Amino acid sequence: MEFVVLPDHPAGAEALALAPTPGLPRPRVIEHHSGRPWLVGDWRDDEIVSVSAGPRRVVLLGCASVRPDALAARLGRVRTLADLDDLARLAAGSFHLVASLDGDVRVQGTLSTACQVFHTTVAGVTMAADRPETLADRVGAGVDEERVALELLSPFGPPWPLSERSVWRGVRSPRIGHCLEIDRNGVGRTRRWWTPPAPERPLGDGAFVREALFDAVAARSAGQPVVSADLSGGLDSTSLCFVADASGGAPLVTLHYEAHGGRGEDLAWARRAAAELPRADHVVVPPAETPDWYAPFAHTPHDREGPLMFVRARATVEHQAALVSSWGARRHLQGVGGDELFLPGVMCLHGLIRRAPSAALPHVRALRSRRRWSLATTMRTLASAPSYPRWLSTQVDGLAAERAWGSGAYWEISPKLPPWITPDAAATVRRLLREAVAAGPEPLAALPVQHEMIWINRVNGSAMRRNSRIGAHAGVTFHAPYTDDRVLEAVLSVRLADRVAPERLKPVLARALDGVVPAGILHRTGKDDASPTLYAGLRRRRGELLDFAGDTLLARMGLIDAAALRRVLIGTHADTRPLMPFDPTLACELWLRAVSPAGTTAATPTSRTT
Repeated sequence: MEFVVLPDHPAGAEALALAPTPGLPRPRVIEHHSGRPWLVGDWRDDEIVSVSAGPRRVVLLGCASVRPDALAARLGRVRTLADLDDLARLAAGSFHLVASLDGDVRVQGTLSTACQVFHTTVAGVTMAADRPETLADRVGAGVDEERVALELLSPFGPPWPLSERSVWRGVRSPRIGHCLEIDRNGVGRTRRWWTPPAPERPLGDGAFVREALFDAVAARSAGQPVVSADLSGGLDSTSLCFVADASGGAPLVTLHYEAHGGRGEDLAWARRAAAELPRADHVVVPPAETPDWYAPFAHTPHDREGPLMFVRARATVEHQAALVSSWGARRHLQGVGGDELFLPGVMCLHGLIRRAPSAALPHVRALRSRRRWSLATTMRTLASAPSYPRWLSTQVDGLAAERAWGSGAYWEISPKLPPWITPDAAATVRRLLREAVAAGPEPLAALPVQHEMIWINRVNGSAMRRNSRIGAHAGVTFHAPYTDDRVLEAVLSVRLADRVAPERLKPVLARALDGVVPAGILHRTGKDDASPTLYAGLRRRRGELLDFAGDTLLARMGLIDAAALRRVLIGTHADTRPLMPFDPTLACELWLRAVSPAGTTAATPTSRTT
């Protein structure tokens, strides 16, 4: 799927004609009530719901579970763009909402950015699209070199709100919880339409969380000949398989990749779950048939949006798409986001100890024992914390510090500079962070635990958006129901005291799916990690990686020290911490190679040390 959105203005058609849209020689067109082009692009019939009521029109693009007659009836009562706030909550799933009301336009994506909106000014009017490169091509926008330096931060790029900036100059995105509105004069502005719920709702039997999960899965399976899903053996993906089976939608195909090295318990748990899902087809891929991480190393990305997060696993994503497509599936479900929603972390206890100290103390003692913290470390971690701007300010000074395992987090996972970054590039990053601090950024939610969940939900949604671009060659899109707006809202509303339980790994998920997932599976208390797969890929592809590090655009731009990077790749490491910064570096380099003309490099980012 690919599309652009035009204002109801004579210059809209001019903006559309400025440059061709690659891959869309004969695009589909939906018009404003005036007859001017409004929505132009390429989508399948099962990816769109379109209704109208007089001069008012609404289109949902993606996976949306809603009856068109119910949507049309609600649209009939809409008079302003702000009236669409409630209508946006009517459908379950993951989709773009695009509306045209008497010449005014509204465009919004999802809170997770699995469906994201980009916009810029073209021919004097605001134009929106689901891909930034589509807009960059029309205005001749170049790469924002300073943004590339920010993208080198690990593990997930820059912190909020710098994470919202595009790597293309002049191309912007609405912030999380904001929509884009374009008036009939072609002038665009963003407006906040969503605020996170307060964590005050008793969990009870988890019915409201269960309903949100079932609706999210149904939005993907409705009308499909087959739906596929990961069955990794972990609780999150396994639970989705049982929800998909219980919903009675499309026939289910599950997919399990055996771990490298033959260790771990996930395969045993996956087999146990498969035995409880007799109606589904189960596919197990042995290690010999599994692509290595970092392979095929030199593969050019399918899209030019920006550096591809988790690029090391790109070959696996391609393999997954081709495999499930051979079984007839066009939508593949993954358990991405389950840990971040349902696994109570340090910041959940940080909030709980302020709201219900007596309820928090047993969990604090358990956390201290599990992480082997001293009393001083425990008290310091759970103590009253600074505002978001003050926290962000402390990150500037700690960018080069070694990442400590298990030391807790506050607001977000601390961003770190790679050890191979150049002094000028590091100075650029620090300056940009200080400028963000000076602007006094507001957090995504007042409570750090809520901010953290919303922020990491965006990271996961972005991964799904980009994986779907990879899977497009096989006609497959990737979906993470846990990242859906309604699922996120449901879990954010749960009382903090109900999110923790000493006897259960993920108490909210366990309560919500009690009776759906077999009890023996639902009460699993651990999971395997991916370290063996990472080490196997690094060992087998080390030569290619060293060749890569020997001549990079990043080094020519003055962003990284190639010799320092090679030293890390050659070395042996007791854990994966030294390798964590390599993923963003690899992602940036491969993206630059995809967008840079052969034999040329972008300009070196300017730094101003302060």
